[in-house]
Amino acid sequence: MPKVTCPDCGRHIGMHELEAKTTAQSGGFSTRYRCPFCRTDMDDVTDHLA
Repeated sequence: MPKVTCPDCGRHIGMHELEAKTTAQSGGFSTRYRCPFCRTDMDDVTDHLA
């Protein structure tokens, strides 16, 4: 399972541990991810892959 490094707390988080929120927009969908430890939001987790 790929891991993501949180940009704020620096913890390595499994993709299955991230909290995801998907919202509908006029051009499609937008998904935001949140660190379960420090609650930091991430728009694109590919920038933070460990």
